[in-house]
Amino acid sequence: PAPANGGARPPWCCKVVIQAELLHPEFPTAGKVVGANGANIEHLRSQNGCQVMLRGRGSQHKEADGQELPEPMFLWIAGDSQQNGRACLEMAQDLLTSVYEEHQQWCAHNGVPNKLTSATPVTIENPDVIPGPQ
Repeated sequence: PAPANGGARPPWCCKVVIQAELLHPEFPTAGKVVGANGANIEHLRSQNGCQVMLRGRGSQHKEADGQELPEPMFLWIAGDSQQNGRACLEMAQDLLTSVYEEHQQWCAHNGVPNKLTSATPVTIENPDVIPGPQ
């Protein structure tokens, strides 16, 4: 399938669903994933040469229409090879594990329940529907 923007499909891509709807609404999920001044995303990009962006509801990433994508928050990773893409994916999963652990500590510190029971993000490799341009 072609991307929604009509461009060429990257050789390898995936969506990593953050499960943000299970995290406490006051926890700064997007900020923790992106990192201070975008440091986490930039690190993923520079280490693997992949395109990486946080998209979807609550991501604060505006699409071409000026709105967030109307789907659960996810990390979009696109690479020029499966090897680079999977290396980036592994790093992204480690990052999300850290964010989930930080969320667990945040919940305990603030005395609020933690609804996230599994610390494993959902990954969809080479999804059928590719989001349009940023």
